[in-house]
Amino acid sequence: MGGRMARALGRMAMILTLVCATAVLAQEVVPRLVSRDEAVLWTGVGSLRVAGHHTCTAVLISPTEAITAAHCIVDHVSGRRVVPGLLRLVLGQRTDGYAAVRGVRATAYLPGFVNAQVIVGPDTVATDLALLALDRPVLPTEATPVPLSDWTTPLGGRVDVVGYEMGGSLSATIREGCLALETAAGVTSLGCTLITGISGAPVVLQPGAGGAPRLVASVSSRSQSAAFVVAIAPHLAELRSLIK
Repeated sequence: MGGRMARALGRMAMILTLVCATAVLAQEVVPRLVSRDEAVLWTGVGSLRVAGHHTCTAVLISPTEAITAAHCIVDHVSGRRVVPGLLRLVLGQRTDGYAAVRGVRATAYLPGFVNAQVIVGPDTVATDLALLALDRPVLPTEATPVPLSDWTTPLGGRVDVVGYEMGGSLSATIREGCLALETAAGVTSLGCTLITGISGAPVVLQPGAGGAPRLVASVSSRSQSAAFVVAIAPHLAELRSLIK
């Protein structure tokens, strides 16, 4: 009995250590506003508005397509998909203007998506990914899509999160060096604290010297000490086949 209790207490101590470590990691990542000089890198990131109100963040992946979280295009009361005509994507928004504005002609999200109010595990958010088909192409002189990349080894890596917060500045914020803590069912938890409005924000691999950021995932949801993000590349072909 004494041995079993000792082992149980040891496991509990390990769990508490992990929880405390996660909280510390989350606190270390302090968001800051994207500077004017950096803004040219993030013209492909925009504020997704529903009926004129900022709701989420979305990221341009081609001149005619953007990625966001599925729950951003679903009405929380009715559970129905938001009519595309009510959606607007304001790319590269700053306090003094924006890079481009586009409407949305069609949307798609992954099969099995459920707009859960309580996150109980990776399966709850694994399908929280949506594709937006824009009403007309974004010109190269307006905004630049963020290149998409596979995320083959997320665990232990560090990524940046760029997005627009609800009720915050009109400019984007960036959280640099978020640590990938755990991966399951295509969902990765990051040691970053996020706030409302960041859902759908791009998760990017930190570029090397002179390199461009590479898009790997989209923000789905958050807890007190972590954010949950969904890998994009494995689902893109399916989303494109579902667009309507």
